[in-house]
Amino acid sequence: MNNPIFLSGLNKIYSKFDIFFVDLWGVVHNGIECYSNSLKALKNIEKRKKIILISNAPRPSHSVQKFLNKINFNKKFYNLLITSGDLTRFYLKNFSKNKCFYHLGPDRDKSLFINLGLKKTTLNNANFVVCTGVNNNKDSLSKYVPILKKIKKRNLKMICANPDLIVHRGDRTEYCAGSIAKLYEKMGGKVKYFGKPYKYFYEYICSVLKKKYRKNINKNKILVIGDNLNTDIFGANNFKVKNLFIAGGIHKSEWNKKNTNLANFVIKKNKDFKINYFQNELVW
Repeated sequence: MNNPIFLSGLNKIYSKFDIFFVDLWGVVHNGIECYSNSLKALKNIEKRKKIILISNAPRPSHSVQKFLNKINFNKKFYNLLITSGDLTRFYLKNFSKNKCFYHLGPDRDKSLFINLGLKKTTLNNANFVVCTGVNNNKDSLSKYVPILKKIKKRNLKMICANPDLIVHRGDRTEYCAGSIAKLYEKMGGKVKYFGKPYKYFYEYICSVLKKKYRKNINKNKILVIGDNLNTDIFGANNFKVKNLFIAGGIHKSEWNKKNTNLANFVIKKNKDFKINYFQNELVW
């Protein structure tokens, strides 16, 4: 297995690719503000190539776009935005036979269910559960054990609209829907995940691109850029496309606070994940 290649700048390899799948949280922004170097990189890519922003946000892309507007992320920096919420909606609309669901998550995610012909109901009347995250950003996982036990007692299937386990909002760590779903699985519950790192999420993205641009997508020309080894990089591995790991994102504390050499950290992680290229932050 080849060792990952450190990039002093994305300009060293961008000509090899036509489409860039770029993660948002941890690469472009930290939940509060955008990273200036990332914006410069995207601006340079967008002049020549196609940028597809992909996110495990459990909401439709138009809802995420509103958030990006608030942190002054200009729409001209990318061609398309696709979320795990988009894929979840696609599944619920086209493949879900049951219509009554219980929503486990905050009200801010309610846009996920608009115009799907579904009925939000109580847990006792639900046919399945849709998990979008914790109700309060400060919640611990232990708070959800009682409700998960009730869900398991009814043996309901859970739809997880965000496979991420945690996220960093500024300097604070918060749990995501993926952590609740994993806890439910440990109880013996059944979960279906939508988003990174699952192969069908990338297949869905390519189907959207094929329809939009009316041509087949060459996977050899795709570069995935992300900061999460378990979702972004593992997802690229599952889909068999090249990747650029941004090590200064969610995994930063694993090497920075321990005074570990970045290159050694990445090489060690390369034993579990195939990492093609890496940077501390996205830099042109």
